[in-house]
Amino acid sequence: MVLKLTDMTISNQSKNKYKYKVKLDIKQDADNWYTGCTRASLHGIDFTERAPKEIIEKIRGMNEKEAFKFLIPYLKEKYITEKDEIDKYITYVKNEYSQKFNKGCQKVVNILGKPIYRNDFTTFISTFPRGPYNYEHGYTWQPVGWLDPIRGFLHELMHFQFIHYYRNNPDSAVSKLSNEQFEYLKESLTIILNKDFVPLISMSDKGYEKHKNFRQELKLFWESNKNFDELVEFGLKRIPHYVPSSKK
Repeated sequence: MVLKLTDMTISNQSKNKYKYKVKLDIKQDADNWYTGCTRASLHGIDFTERAPKEIIEKIRGMNEKEAFKFLIPYLKEKYITEKDEIDKYITYVKNEYSQKFNKGCQKVVNILGKPIYRNDFTTFISTFPRGPYNYEHGYTWQPVGWLDPIRGFLHELMHFQFIHYYRNNPDSAVSKLSNEQFEYLKESLTIILNKDFVPLISMSDKGYEKHKNFRQELKLFWESNKNFDELVEFGLKRIPHYVPSSKK
C-alpha cells in the first residue's frame, strides 16, 4: 500500500482572515517522536513515560538521522494499522477548526488587545502524545485522540502572541527575564483561556502542575482586572517569588 501523505492536508477557505492547514506529515511526526523520546523532561513532564518502551530502547543513543531510519518505516506501518482512528481524528480536527478557528483567533485579538502576529498557521497531526509548537513558522502539533483541538491551538497561539509582543520586544521587561522565568510565566498565562473562551473551548486549560499556585494568582488578578498588559505586569512582579532571578 502506498501512502500519499500529501493528500492528508486540509485547508480553510480563502475568504477567512486567518488561514490554517491541518496536515499529517510523517517527517514532522517522526521528529515529535524522536524529541519526545530523547529529550529531558519539560515543565515536570517526562514524555518518555508516554512512549512504548521498545521504541525508547530502539532509538536510545541514536542521532536524529539514525532514528529516522527506524521511525519512518515504523510510522508508515502505524498509519496503515491505525488508519481509521487517524482519519477519524483528522476529520474531527477539520470540523472543529472550520467552526471555531477564526472565531478563536479574533477572540485572542479582543482579549489581548493586539493583532495576531501572522495570519497563516499549520497544525500537524501526530501519533505521539506531545503537542509542541514552532513560533517562527506558526506550527502547532495535535496528537491523535487529544480532545478539544481548538483549546490546544489557542493555548499555543497565546504563547506565540506573548513571544512576539513581549519576549521579543526589547522595551518589555519580559525580554529581560531568564529563560526559566519566561517559560514559567508564559505557561501560566494560559489560565485566562478558561471561562473567557467558553464556549469556543469545551475543556479547561489545566496547565502544568508545577505552575498551579502561580496560575491561581494570575486567575484572581485577571478576573478583577481583564487587562492583559496589566496582567503581565502583575506576573512580572510575582514571578521572582516562584523562580529566582538568574541570567537569561
